[in-house]
Amino acid sequence: MANQCSSPEPLDAFKILSRMDFDTRTAVNDLQIEDSLDSTNTAIQRLPANQQHGTVIMAEQQLAGRGRRGKYWHSPYGKNLYMSLGWRFEKKVTEIGCLPLVVALSAATALQTAGLKGHKVKWPNDLLLDDRKLAGCLVEVQGDPMGSCDIVIGIGINVHMSTSEDAEAKIDQPWIDLESHLPNCSRNSLAAWLLDALFTQLPLFASQGFEPFKAAWQQYDGLNGKFVDVTSGADTLYGLAAGIDEQGALLLDTGGSVQHLHSAEVSIKPRSNRRIV
Repeated sequence: MANQCSSPEPLDAFKILSRMDFDTRTAVNDLQIEDSLDSTNTAIQRLPANQQHGTVIMAEQQLAGRGRRGKYWHSPYGKNLYMSLGWRFEKKVTEIGCLPLVVALSAATALQTAGLKGHKVKWPNDLLLDDRKLAGCLVEVQGDPMGSCDIVIGIGINVHMSTSEDAEAKIDQPWIDLESHLPNCSRNSLAAWLLDALFTQLPLFASQGFEPFKAAWQQYDGLNGKFVDVTSGADTLYGLAAGIDEQGALLLDTGGSVQHLHSAEVSIKPRSNRRIV
């Protein structure tokens, strides 16, 4: 699709709703836009459980934004997209292990709709462009491990992130923003496309599991065939990323065996003289 982004503008609930597909607009329980708050994920979690499903909260600024493993998420005012969505699955937690991958693929789909090309997903749910971080996703689970579970999905996308000493000091890895490839991209349009993707793909995942997403994962997989360092607990492994298993775990070929890693920090490394053993 050709780039349909327009001039930068404040987040506007009416504009976002009007740019959604009809089915998405009717499925949204509530759409709230805050000027400044601690964290959009935390704001969803403060709601009564029966009000969380289908509720979307966005903010112009987060004062305590967070990513995976509690990492700080730099959230300057009016620059980027900070959004959280509450969702209920009538499934056990053990049945939704691939959910972070589905969320990342939804973000990748929205960025493709915006006109972006060349972006990839770094397992399990970061998005990279030119090997630099463009977006991140955070999936937090609440509820009975043996019954239905309430999920809070947080997504942050660097849209108009300016280079500054403050940003460089607070971000601990190479980063990029959408502006560098799609100038003047509208956050309202991007938010609408992101919600369209989520409200389409989450019900599909609930009914059919990860099977319908395998082809898209292969298309967007930014690790497959690359040498990586993987930190899991106190251990650091080096090997060749070899895709994912049926549960969404990263497959790491260390030479002597293939490890199935369900939770880890991954760094892409150039091939070195280290032996894979």
